Amino acid sequence: MTTTRKYYDSLIDAFTRINKSNVNEPKEYFDAKSELSHLINRILKFDLFPLTFTSDFFDLLESESIKDFDNQKITLVNELHFELIECLWTTRLRFGGELIQYIAKIKIALLNLNIKELELFEKIKTEPTHNYFPESYNFESDKEKNQRIKKIRAFSKTGPKKKKLIIKKKDYTDLENILITNISNYRGYIMEHYPSLADNFSFCNKKVIAYITEAMSSDIFEFRIHSYFSTNGDNSVKLHHQFYDFYPSYFHNLEEITDKFAGAHISSLKKEDLSFRNPFSISNIHWELIEIFIQNSSGYEIEEFCTFLLKCKEYKINKGDLSKDIDYDISATKEKKSFAFEIFHHKSRSIAKIKARITNIKKTSSELIPSFIFTSFPGEEIYKILKDENIKTIILQDLIRKHFEVENSQIIHWYIKSKIPTLRIKSNSFELKFEGENLISKLEKCVPGEKNWSEYESIGVDIFSFLFKDNFKKYLSEEQIENNLKNHRRDLLVNNNPADLTSFWSDVKRNYNCSAIIIDFKNYSNKLNSTNFFSVSKYTKKGVGDFAIVFSRKGIDKTAKIEQSELFGNGKLMLEFNDSELVEMIREKIIGKDPIDRLESKKFELVKKY
Repeated sequence: MTTTRKYYDSLIDAFTRINKSNVNEPKEYFDAKSELSHLINRILKFDLFPLTFTSDFFDLLESESIKDFDNQKITLVNELHFELIECLWTTRLRFGGELIQYIAKIKIALLNLNIKELELFEKIKTEPTHNYFPESYNFESDKEKNQRIKKIRAFSKTGPKKKKLIIKKKDYTDLENILITNISNYRGYIMEHYPSLADNFSFCNKKVIAYITEAMSSDIFEFRIHSYFSTNGDNSVKLHHQFYDFYPSYFHNLEEITDKFAGAHISSLKKEDLSFRNPFSISNIHWELIEIFIQNSSGYEIEEFCTFLLKCKEYKINKGDLSKDIDYDISATKEKKSFAFEIFHHKSRSIAKIKARITNIKKTSSELIPSFIFTSFPGEEIYKILKDENIKTIILQDLIRKHFEVENSQIIHWYIKSKIPTLRIKSNSFELKFEGENLISKLEKCVPGEKNWSEYESIGVDIFSFLFKDNFKKYLSEEQIENNLKNHRRDLLVNNNPADLTSFWSDVKRNYNCSAIIIDFKNYSNKLNSTNFFSVSKYTKKGVGDFAIVFSRKGIDKTAKIEQSELFGNGKLMLEFNDSELVEMIREKIIGKDPIDRLESKKFELVKKY
């Protein structure tokens, strides 16, 4: 039995025990809660699979009161039922072919409630987003309930029976040896060429554990290769000689492990011969090297890198004063045409500054062809503005990719290797990259919709902290704050004590009396309308300020944009960011670019209308 299955089955057992408890046996009820609390804490401690219980749920678990017992119990049952069903969706657990059996287990566990309790449950039931084989649980008699249990048990037997799969010990050993050889070669190459950067590579100087799991396709397995920071210098490579038929989604632990997750590769493993594409090839090392270089480079170092890449594309770099006269980073000629390149790495990308730059460009020679090079995607709005002004947008990685397409990544390798002696590696660059990519993964896996609001809120809180925590002298925040009348509840409140007195945060503190920043998270499946958007403005008040930020999944519609403009005209600044924008901001943060420009740009777009 896999660790994931053991814990999930134990949650169902705990669910059964809670359902059987009653007010006349409080010890059994408290013991059941204690068992459940212990299980959940261990699942979260070892990061075995996602759970999104609310703070109210945890408060009830810890409560020592049995006052209003029925409502307490059914509140716990409702959330636990929701989580157990949601876990069966592929963004949480993978278990191939056992859906019917597990749905039946959960239903039978639920039917340990008595008829009155089931009636209460139906009144407050939170329907799971992925509710497989839904049904209501209103019964006139115990006989009717027992008949339902018999039907569910019969239904359970209709599910396909999982065939036991056996992988020979020799096959495990051979695969493990191949993996050890591949990673040994990977580490050897890195230590030969970039020893000072070794700790920044995902599988170098780290413990590596690999697992064979089921896959969606019938002709392959999934080969999960995880790396972990080790506190005792353990950099061993190990393949578990076990087949995982019940396991978590990416990127959660498949066993009880407290070491910090550092990275992962997911490969397809052919069933016929257990062969796989080597994710530790020299080409992959070069891509990882490029990411490390960009993340840790200064603006000048990126400018030099761009110059090198343009030379590789047969541009002749002008060494005269042309670029200085027109204030470009690089000027060049190719095929009798003149080009000018503006490079945006850590440089401000706010819409106001981009538009000011375009105005300056228009004053220069019409024969000059301008291009803007970005080290991460600048956002759809800026991309559209540049396209409308006939300015070419170039993403640095696209310039690089051409060399990989012709199997010439060595040229990038030699360039970056020559720059390593002067490259200043940020102390937390690897952790920052992993944290950012993990947040992107969580955001992409979180299903839009009201049912998953708690999960989205938790992710949103972490994203805001990741993006802006270092903008403040001291980051102080509090989640889910109600006002005194308890009629408005803000998802996140952050103390506005900006480290930079000229920053955006200082601006909203001066102009919008923003002593605390309100951030609200809207996990709606569609774009927010005016009503959804306006509701956030009710959280603003004297003492807090007239400024708020909204994170949403799809953005805002035309009615909400009109509402946003009207609020701005009335002295309230409300900014909104959708999933795509948040991902772009996280990627900017990873490479050392402060994403605060995004807030400046949003505000500028509102200012233009007045």
